[in-house]
Parts: sequence; C-alpha cells; structure tokens
Amino acid sequence: MLEIEELNKDTVYTLMKDMLYSFNYGWFLLKEEIKKRYPEDYDSEEVERLFEDYGSHAAERLSKILNVSDNGIDALIHLLMHSHWAVFENMEVEKLTEKSFRMSIYDCTAQSAARNWGMEYFNCWPSNFFVRKGFFQRINKNANVQRIFSPSQPRSEGVPKSISCEWLITIEE
Repeated sequence: MLEIEELNKDTVYTLMKDMLYSFNYGWFLLKEEIKKRYPEDYDSEEVERLFEDYGSHAAERLSKILNVSDNGIDALIHLLMHSHWAVFENMEVEKLTEKSFRMSIYDCTAQSAARNWGMEYFNCWPSNFFVRKGFFQRINKNANVQRIFSPSQPRSEGVPKSISCEWLITIEE
C-alpha cells in the first residue's frame, strides 16, 4: 500500500490527482467501447441504473467523509463542490433559490479529450444525467435534475461557447 505518511503533502496531492485523471480517462474509454460494441444495450434501463448507482455511491461516500447529514440545497451544493466534478471540471454553481441551483461546466475535460481524438463532441447524454440524478437523489430523494443543455444540443442565444453544459437542480416538494 502507498505509504502516504512518508510523502509530503504536495506529492500526495499530485499522486491522487493523477490517479483520478487516469480513472477518468479509463471511464471515458470504457463508455465509448461499450457504446461501440453494444449500442442496443447502452441505452437500456440496466445501464442507466449503473450510472445512477455510480452517482449515488459517490454522494454516499462524500456525505460520510464530510460528515454531512443535511439534505437541503446548501448540502447538495456543498457535496457537489467536493465531488469528482469539482476535481475534473471548471465548474460554476449559482444558487438560484432556496430550492434550486444551476451547475455550469466550462471547457469540459471530456469534450476537450474528444476534440483531441478527432471527435466533434463526446455525447455524454444520457449517462451524465443519470450520474447526476443518482448523486443528488442520494442526498435528497426529492432532488430533480434537468438538463438545460449538453453537447449535441443547441444552446440558448448568448450562452458562451466556453460553457460545455448546464444543469438545473431543484428540490421538489
């Protein structure tokens, strides 16, 4: 096992961040390979549940690590700001009301990788919807995730090209 105690803080941080990027790269490749080999199964309810479970598991672990037991909009934002999205993405979160916020991803790493590999874009819909749904509903079962836009969809007039996707998260009564 990695002997973290023997390393300085900057080295541990660099190692952990590099491992996260490696896992993210593997996730990207795995999703694309599954789409190619099993296109009819990729859009199945079973695969949707896998993505939801991934998001749910991430939220559960973060809640325990950060000792968050609240389930209001501020708790959702707090956990989001410590999630894998915050590690990988240039993310902006704007609290709109006591029951809603907008999540905007700028210059998405997956979109950048897709362009580097000659793809026009990486279609992260619907998988990333289900990851978000699982994440936020694990914290609050009344959480609702709505895609404002994502790659392959037209964006509203005036939305900067640097914004890769936007999501509205609400807590329904």
